[in-house]
Parts: sequence; C-alpha cells; structure tokens
Amino acid sequence: MADTVMLIGFMGAGKTTVGQQLAQATNQKFLDLDDEFVKETGSSISDFMEAHGESGFREMETKVLENRLQSPGVISTGGGIIESDVNRKIIENSDATVIFLQADFATVLQRLSSDTDRPLLRQLSMKELLDRWEFRQPLYNEAADSVIMTNGKEPHKIVSELTNMLALPDNSLVSLRSQIDSLDRQILHLISERVNVVKEVANVKKQTGMSVVQNDRMDQIRLELKDEFSHNPNVSDELIDELVDLLTSTAIDKEKKMIG
Repeated sequence: MADTVMLIGFMGAGKTTVGQQLAQATNQKFLDLDDEFVKETGSSISDFMEAHGESGFREMETKVLENRLQSPGVISTGGGIIESDVNRKIIENSDATVIFLQADFATVLQRLSSDTDRPLLRQLSMKELLDRWEFRQPLYNEAADSVIMTNGKEPHKIVSELTNMLALPDNSLVSLRSQIDSLDRQILHLISERVNVVKEVANVKKQTGMSVVQNDRMDQIRLELKDEFSHNPNVSDELIDELVDLLTSTAIDKEKKMIG
C-alpha cells in the first residue's frame, strides 16, 4: 500500500469517516486537513472564513496541504481544495495515491441535510451548491489516480473496496466494479421505495374494493416501456418483460397479504 493515501471529493462524499476507518484498517495515521487547519491557525474554519473570507481561507488551506502532505498515512481533504491551481499542482507533484470518493448530487444533499457545521452550506443557495458540485467533478477526476463510487454504500463497504484497490498493481477493474456495486445498491433502494408505494396502493384498493390484479394496466406499462426504450441497445424487450414480471409479482404478493 502507498505510504500516503489522499481522499478527495465533494462535501458529504464520506472522506472523513472513510478515511478514519481506512487508516484503522491499515494501521496508518489519519489526518483530516480541516482539523489540521484548526490546529495550524488556532481558529475554527467558520471564524477564519468570516475574518478573512473564502480567498483567505483557501490561501491558508494551501499552506496546510503543503505541510501535511509530507506525513505518511491517510489524508482527508476539504471538498474545495481541488479548485486551486496551486493545490492541484501540489497534489500532482506529490507521491500520494489520490482517490476520488464520488457521490452524486442527490446523495450529497441527503448526507448534508442535517449538517450545520459547514460555513459554505449556510452561504450557498441550492443552485450555487449544484453549480459548485458540477464545476468540481472534472477537477476531482483529473487529479485522482482512481475513483470509488460511494452512492448507497456503508463506510465499511467503501473501505473494503479501497483496501482491495490499493493492494493491486492495476486497480482499474476495482474502480469499474465500484460503479456497478453503487448502481446495484441504488436499484435496490429504488425497489424498496417502490414497495412502500405499493403498500399505499394496497390501502387505497382495500378501501375502495378494487381488485389486486389489473392486467390491462400491466400490459399498458409493458408497451409504454418498450416504446420508450426501443432505441436503447442495452434494454431489450425481453429484459423489460422480465423486470415487469418481477416487479408485478412482488407488488401483487404484497397487496394480497395486506388486503387478504
């Protein structure tokens, strides 16, 4: 494993939590650059930014990055550290293995919904936050040696992927599998949400006396999906039939149990 592993990514991607667990799993030192900033300046990030503005904060952040990058271990960075040309050059010229922990914007919002400790969150509108997320994505990708998708994953799963990735000389397959694993979990979460809606449908049917099975509706759904995806080479009519059969049978079983 590399002497220094640097985790980059947007707010809410899981850099601190994953970094702590990765350091523990690999018996390495963990450094959070936000915490190191506080140690260096003797001031909280909020107070420092209020006194010196974001530009002053970024300038000091560069100094902290340059100093701490000499320390072996796992380093978690601030989400905006990648915006500075100077910072990107420092990271590029370092010996650190740089991992981009990538999370989609919806996941970021969900994870940050109850966070009150980030000064930028209080200053930015939703549009500004999205713009900043979109602006940083290519910068993270350019700076990273590898990418790990974090959507829908528990920290221990991400740490497992990271340790496997860092142990291999060629980790491109791990990155691709990380994307697949993330998508699989998102699909299962969506199915779970669908079942919750099915429960509400069952309650309505029970109150109104409607039948559980409505074949005409299922046939209509199949036709609409096949028409909408007719130009997608990855989605065949057979796949749509199999998926609709699975979702329909799951819904019918749930409704029958609830309605009796």
